[in-house]
Amino acid sequence: MIKPSGETVLLYNLDNDKGRKLRFLLVRMGMRIRVVNPEEYSLPVGVLAGMKDVVPEKADAEAEVFFDEMMVMKGFSNSRLDQFLKGMRKAGIERVDYKAVLTPTNCRWNSWQLYQEIRKEHEAMTGQR
Repeated sequence: MIKPSGETVLLYNLDNDKGRKLRFLLVRMGMRIRVVNPEEYSLPVGVLAGMKDVVPEKADAEAEVFFDEMMVMKGFSNSRLDQFLKGMRKAGIERVDYKAVLTPTNCRWNSWQLYQEIRKEHEAMTGQR
């Protein structure tokens, strides 16, 4: 049995075959998984990832429901992140376009705020609108 590490992955809108394959890979790699439900979107992402004492950036920040797949990773070293992404490719798991690593700044944002930021960055990088 692999002992769970401090690595945690938040999964959004991945209640499908891709999500099932992803969860299988994460368990095999000894990572914690947290499926985030829409009613939790207003909580700071850091709190959802198990961080204690995270204060929201804006207490009254809007938190809308979104339907795109998103993945947020906490506690990953660069090499473990590479292993995970290679593991996804090797297992034939389709890409999750919206993904982020938890930082001291974004851990205080709610899921909607983080989603909007990731979406903007993704659109800028891919030229999509």
